[in-house]
Amino acid sequence: MKQYSKMLLAMGDADFNDYADKGDWLYIATSKDTKKGRFRLPHYIHYFVALTEKRMPSEIGIVKQLKKPITAMVLAELDYRSRNKNLSLLTDDQLAEYEWFLEKVNAQPEHTPMAVTWQEKVFPKKEKKLNVHKKFFTGLLKEEKQQLFQW
Repeated sequence: MKQYSKMLLAMGDADFNDYADKGDWLYIATSKDTKKGRFRLPHYIHYFVALTEKRMPSEIGIVKQLKKPITAMVLAELDYRSRNKNLSLLTDDQLAEYEWFLEKVNAQPEHTPMAVTWQEKVFPKKEKKLNVHKKFFTGLLKEEKQQLFQW
């Protein structure tokens, strides 16, 4: 199984709808996760959750280098443990989703903010899928971005 050296971490700043603790690992929220009444988002924006027992919501995650590489299986184990689900229920298709997520994160340079949104396609058939992508902050100065994202 392929190993990855980067992961998406929470920055712990409520001003940016990030209620997870600073440094918590993040993964895409499931349909059963809630924002716990902390913030509202437009219908096309989704969010991440911390891979802890609380599963706190976060709109933005920061790509950070890990000291020890991880695999999609390790990420799946953390996610399943935080949801109190049995790991034996994990299928190859679900493991491929964790792999896809890690590939998206590892394609970005370190200290890059990322978000997740719904992407709708109408033609040839109507479908809706999640897209993990770089988040742009155009209203911040370079020094403010460094202070927020480079820790």
